[in-house]
Amino acid sequence: MADSDRKPVRLYVSVIPRTISTAFTKCLSAIEGMEVWFECFTYCSHTAREYKLATGEDMPMEYEGNEKQVQQAVTVYERLAGCKLEADRLVYGNVKRKLEESTSRYILAKEVYWGFPDQKSREYMPAGFKHVFLIRDPYKVFSSFKKAEVDQLIKAGLWTDDAETFDLEKDDPFVKASEFFRSTHELWKYIRTNVDPDPIVINTDDLLANPAEVLSKFCHRTGLPYSDSLLQWDASPDVTKTWKVTIDNVLKNFDTFYETATCSSEFIPPKPPVPKDRLAPDVRRLAEASMPYFQEMNMFKI
Repeated sequence: MADSDRKPVRLYVSVIPRTISTAFTKCLSAIEGMEVWFECFTYCSHTAREYKLATGEDMPMEYEGNEKQVQQAVTVYERLAGCKLEADRLVYGNVKRKLEESTSRYILAKEVYWGFPDQKSREYMPAGFKHVFLIRDPYKVFSSFKKAEVDQLIKAGLWTDDAETFDLEKDDPFVKASEFFRSTHELWKYIRTNVDPDPIVINTDDLLANPAEVLSKFCHRTGLPYSDSLLQWDASPDVTKTWKVTIDNVLKNFDTFYETATCSSEFIPPKPPVPKDRLAPDVRRLAEASMPYFQEMNMFKI
């Protein structure tokens, strides 16, 4: 099929943290005509949540006519983000409208699952998108997340004790790791019932082990053009400068999470799993509790 005959492809990718999602996004950025929207709704959600915690009020979902209140909400979130933010880029209605108006041949909107945490926010899901979910072995997810989160908190001066004493369930000031799989599973079921009856599920351990097979299946299912050139890409992080973001320099500011992926050039085969008895107790507890949600979604993987 000639490129001119291909239909536009719109992909909404919901991810659990530490599922190789940023490297996956960078890989697909190599497709000519691809436009990436990186966690834009995710940061709308963060802003609304912090405003609610600080004031007890709901942040407006539209910017026009609510400029003053939205700016107040953004001011609250700026203290956590540590940088100046543009209010109109952190409102659900604005992001939805701009995303739907894009005329790019290919669009990939990559979001952490909490971008749409409730029915009010889900009314702002962009229309016309194929939904994709990335999952991974919970033991690997929580082990990786714990390391990155502790490093980020130490860097920000928010954790001063020994890294070994950090407990994901008790000490994380920003996220509830216990919700990673449960909430993603809930969103997946919501999408299947109300939006897209056959969302794509990728177990990214499979992607690491056999990228050619998984990527070719994925491209066939979505209409993206596949070639073996997707198996290696430019290691330079410059392509990420073209991604649409709500917070400038977000990838640099949270480099403990993103740096390895933004400098990647291929999918690296997975390392042998660490024996469970050698994992930290909080990682084991979270993984064991998450396993039923993972296992059900894994039954639908490509």
